Amino acid sequence: METNMQLQAPAPGVGTDRRAVVDEVDLIPVRTYWQLVRQRFMQHRLAVIALVLLAVLVILAWTIPTLTGELYQKTSLDLIDQGPSLSAPLGYDHLGENTFVRLMRATQTSLTIGFAAVLIIVGIGVTLGSIAGYVGGLVDNLLMRLVDVVLSIPSFFFIVALVAFWGGGNVWVIIFAIGLAGWTTAARLVRAEFLRLREVDFVQAARALGASPRRIVLRHMLPMALAPILVAATLGIADSVVLEAALSFLGFGISPPEASLGNMLNNAQRYFYREPILMFYPGIMLILVVLCASFLGDGLRDALDPRQRIER
Repeated sequence: METNMQLQAPAPGVGTDRRAVVDEVDLIPVRTYWQLVRQRFMQHRLAVIALVLLAVLVILAWTIPTLTGELYQKTSLDLIDQGPSLSAPLGYDHLGENTFVRLMRATQTSLTIGFAAVLIIVGIGVTLGSIAGYVGGLVDNLLMRLVDVVLSIPSFFFIVALVAFWGGGNVWVIIFAIGLAGWTTAARLVRAEFLRLREVDFVQAARALGASPRRIVLRHMLPMALAPILVAATLGIADSVVLEAALSFLGFGISPPEASLGNMLNNAQRYFYREPILMFYPGIMLILVVLCASFLGDGLRDALDPRQRIER
């Protein structure tokens, strides 16, 4: 029996089209994880606006007090309650102080306390949370009971007690008190992420290859846990600024002649019926800082976690 085998020639253009598709695939740039994060973050419009506005506030808060020096605490009886002018865009208060310059100095003080306190919060929280999540067992139980003890103490009264004991008015005392009371949330977030990461394949492979626990934590696990760390840091800035404002408003924080948003609100509420606009400026600045930090945290959470859906 004869078998006739006929080879069919490819249709015209098929091979060419296939090579063209392969060439197009080769030309597609491979985006790294951080490029994808940037792309997803730029899609979050509120977060981008918040980042730009917060950057503008930071630049103004550090530039204007540097250029004006001690002008924020200088008073003049001839300028009391005068309206806006070129040298004083927000006018003068009941003591003859330049309201705009003093507001920028107050914003600088509050942001400095917020950023510095977040460094302490993230430092303590990440250290204890990573140890608890990676080691587990008895160490995890002991550290989590410590977290429970700290959480059982009202944080605001704990901060007030620390500031009153060490002496109010000192910026570093306030920073240390806020940082010492606010690290528990970061510790819990990092611990939960480390409990998940220590069972994944690449961590198990690194452990099987003989990598040290320090290398596994710093090289493999900590970069993968950046999402909750960054979100906790941005939200911690808002919480720290609000806590400082509350302390200064009640007289336990920054005291005059130094300026902060809290003591500006405290001074303005005494003259509320006479000059209500003086309470408006620090109040709006406080709201802007908190909203910018909150929206920035939401944008970072959505950008760093691909499972989150971007809210336009």
